[in-house]
Amino acid sequence: MPSSTAHTTRPEKTTGLRYWMLRVLEECERVSSDFSADPVHDLRVSLRRCRSLADGLMALDPDPDWKAMRKAGKRLFQRLGDLRDVQVMMEWIEKLESTHPHVAAGDSRASLPTEQNLEHAEALSEDHNIVDPAADAFLKILTAREREQKLEAQAALEEFDRKQWRQWSKSLPARAARLRPGSPLFKHLALERWTAARDLQSHALRNRSQVAFHSLRIGIKRFRYIVENFLPAEH
Repeated sequence: MPSSTAHTTRPEKTTGLRYWMLRVLEECERVSSDFSADPVHDLRVSLRRCRSLADGLMALDPDPDWKAMRKAGKRLFQRLGDLRDVQVMMEWIEKLESTHPHVAAGDSRASLPTEQNLEHAEALSEDHNIVDPAADAFLKILTAREREQKLEAQAALEEFDRKQWRQWSKSLPARAARLRPGSPLFKHLALERWTAARDLQSHALRNRSQVAFHSLRIGIKRFRYIVENFLPAEH
């Protein structure tokens, strides 16, 4: 009977600084094709993770490249922010409009679309399945804004120094590797992040503002990123 050799495949690593820095470069390529919603979101997530990890590691390693990398990532992240906001609003309009009971066309209380809306109704309906006049008009405004913000995002992506980022993706993870995952240093750093998030939670429960809950969400992410990347046993 012929012998067979079993091959085991090592699972692809999905954590760590080098993984996320390379993901930034991959997502830049995806975004540059059409600046659609999902690639823009994925690029911002990758940038946010790199910045958060750099923020923690620069407290343990004085190399100035940590600050430079974090600054470069923050600049691109922020310049993609307005485009992301517009795309999120467009997605919500489509979701809300699809679940909203439409008023019958013969109802005298129904709002009539303007001449300008009628000119674009067919195109918008094909692209977004929007039939409500108010949603149609709002989506038209956001579509124009999206086109403007895509130009800004394209300029930001062209100014983003990918060659320098690729160099950092080699040198900075090598420096981070000098610090052993699971070490007391990372546990101390995680404790600082947890304490900061707990303080933000207390503030959010007292204040209950949108800004306070948004800050809490960011604080929890910063804690989570440290644990999942540098404290494998605890994660």
